[in-house]
Amino acid sequence: MIPFKLNTKIPVAFFILIGSILVLSSASAEIKLTDNLSVSGFLDMSSVIEDDGEDTTIGLSFDQLELDFHLNYGSVTARVDIDSTGGFEHPSLAGVGQTQDVTLEQGYVTYTLPKDVLPGASITAGRFLSTFGFETAEPTGLYQFSFSEGIPYPAYQNGVAINLAPTKQFGIYAAVLSGVWDVNDTDLENPGFETQVSLMPVKQLTAKVGFAVDDTGGDENRSELNAWVQFSQGPLTLAGEIDLLNNWPSEENGLPVVRDSGIHFLGMANVSLADVISAPVGLTVRFSGIDLEDEETSTEITVSPSFNPVENWTLLAEFKRLIDKEVTQFAVKSLLTF
Repeated sequence: MIPFKLNTKIPVAFFILIGSILVLSSASAEIKLTDNLSVSGFLDMSSVIEDDGEDTTIGLSFDQLELDFHLNYGSVTARVDIDSTGGFEHPSLAGVGQTQDVTLEQGYVTYTLPKDVLPGASITAGRFLSTFGFETAEPTGLYQFSFSEGIPYPAYQNGVAINLAPTKQFGIYAAVLSGVWDVNDTDLENPGFETQVSLMPVKQLTAKVGFAVDDTGGDENRSELNAWVQFSQGPLTLAGEIDLLNNWPSEENGLPVVRDSGIHFLGMANVSLADVISAPVGLTVRFSGIDLEDEETSTEITVSPSFNPVENWTLLAEFKRLIDKEVTQFAVKSLLTF
């Protein structure tokens, strides 16, 4: 949570566009600008109080503004995300220099093959988000404020991906990448790979299993096996996830990075209380952690109530206890989508 910093190199027209979009925004998922162009996005701000038993810190910041441009030309579509995060660094990419002010988050083109050639098939090229993980990279897809403890997912990647979804119940994804965990890696001489199988046997159940591997420059390749399942029925959503990590960045006695293996895990329950108290209120409980061979296990438990005054505005609070680190965090958040 770092205060927003204005990048003076961004054209004035960019901010004029932001203002016009906010004026036009409504509860709809996308704002149509032309027959081929629409825009969506969000405004995100928060306050966090943290107590480690010795010191207490209090922060307040505007966390993120994002504008997502969607282009549609039938079988060819494209998306460009402009993001302002004030120096945000994804937890899974700590230490690799991913901080940014106002910048391109992702930009890619997708070609969907004709149904009579190969139903449900598409090819994507550019800079795009990894398919891994139950928890999304954006706050619009989270059930609470924070990420799970030790979140290991890849984030944004450069590459080419193929997606096959012959039926609504089954899908296969595969990508060749210049770098799996480092979007700054553009060297394709040592490519990374990511693949995932999606299963949706019934409407209420979604399960995904993926594997990613990348050249670390050492004797072994860095890899992750990710598997998660979600069940939704009425007001209740349950989810569980496990990640098997190999040759993972780690510290030993405070010394520089070594390679390790371990496991990341997550369990979550979310319930809507709208039918009980006649108000758009929800409650999320999550337990997660990471256990690496050369480090102590780190776990957390989170309780997060949420409230939606209107359809596209979410207010939530979060109480989080880092159990092994004996740190307590309390956060409040405002998220406006358009």
